[in-house]
Amino acid sequence: MGDRANDAMAGALTRGALVPVLALALLLATGCTATGAARGLADLLFVRQHLVTVRNLHYGRHDLRLDVHRPQIRRAEAPVIVFLYGGRWKYGSKDDYRVLGDALTKQGWVVVVPNYRLHPLVNYPAWVEDAADAVRWTRDHIARFGGDPTRIFVVGHSAGAHTATLLALDERHLQAVGVDPHDVRGFVSLAGPVDTIWTDADVQRLMGPAAGWPETYPRTHISGGEPPLLLLHGADDDVVHPHNSTSLAARITAAGGCARSVVLQGLGHVKIVLALALPRALSGQVMEQLVRFIDDPRAVACGTATSSATSSATR
Repeated sequence: MGDRANDAMAGALTRGALVPVLALALLLATGCTATGAARGLADLLFVRQHLVTVRNLHYGRHDLRLDVHRPQIRRAEAPVIVFLYGGRWKYGSKDDYRVLGDALTKQGWVVVVPNYRLHPLVNYPAWVEDAADAVRWTRDHIARFGGDPTRIFVVGHSAGAHTATLLALDERHLQAVGVDPHDVRGFVSLAGPVDTIWTDADVQRLMGPAAGWPETYPRTHISGGEPPLLLLHGADDDVVHPHNSTSLAARITAAGGCARSVVLQGLGHVKIVLALALPRALSGQVMEQLVRFIDDPRAVACGTATSSATSSATR
């Protein structure tokens, strides 16, 4: 894990939460595969009885699986989050995100976490197609879990944030599965490589032939008519530079669309998702931004809502 693990652990030392955060970092750090023991420890430490998880539901065109997390006490027509995990398009599992599901369902939300196909078995755009399938499944089935199919949000971290942003900006992916992009209330990118060029050899390979790379860049697809987009980034991110979020938000705004970037102080690439999963132990600012966006995505993304004093925001 290297520097990523160090970033994940950084804030815990001063809060007396090192052991729990180490356990969770094993689950969430990009590029690492968690063991069953680490998952079990994290669940034991953090997951509470309010959470109900329905595992391994079939979805999509490739017989993939997803988990649904919901509060034990159902709330009528709850907002729904489809969460796309990171892992450099090569790693990750829905099984690593039950602690995050616990944190999000405490807000009264229903959470869908799909597995999706990964490199080297596939290349782009396979995981974007799978994410679109997951959104279609959510729209069609989430009501039976207490979720509101008219209040779906797609949230992604790192590589998953890139996928979420492509779903927001390149309408063809959702349209291909019979979903109008505006059927999704809003999209959230956490530490996403959303305004960059591919320079690492392994990423270049999984994104396919160079002639097709422009299609993989979210900025290629900006029209100004996209659903609201919130781009959150840690100021200390040394894996994906915060410029990705601020630059893409500026491009969308210049085209007449609704996008807001917020750079959060004291957070890095992994710690931003750790903070979302553990808002009390680490930092509540990620959850605060997400709650405000879920409550009124257009007000936040279009700039009529104010931002936290601990962050810097741009449109």
